[in-house]
Amino acid sequence: MKKYLYLFFLIFFIACEEKRKPNIIISSDLELPISCMKLNRLGDKELINSLDKLYDFNESCALTLTLSSKKDIVCNSTSNVMSKNMGKFPKSFLKLELRKGMRVEYSYYIDLYSNVDEDDVKEGFAQLKRDLLCRVSQ
Repeated sequence: MKKYLYLFFLIFFIACEEKRKPNIIISSDLELPISCMKLNRLGDKELINSLDKLYDFNESCALTLTLSSKKDIVCNSTSNVMSKNMGKFPKSFLKLELRKGMRVEYSYYIDLYSNVDEDDVKEGFAQLKRDLLCRVSQ
């Protein structure tokens, strides 16, 4: 009987672990595939450096990629009490935005249950590459 009880709790906790899906927005005016990107180097230096290793950024390109993130998010709002108590409140977020001037051409945003790290940046940039660099124009 104890074995079944342990198995039940194990299945319950594994089944309840949820992988968040990113929100992705691609401008209909963006010509695909894109040929280059410039990197905005403001922000978390560790994450920017890991992003810089993933692509040969061109400083003369009109499209600028910006990485935004926040770690250890704490919300004191009483409207989020249930979410925080149930363990569904995000601990960090990652956003990759590709802009041409002030216009957002591509946006990748994901809430994370742990602090954002280099693997999250790699995963986000891999999605960006699939969406913008490897895509065939139609």
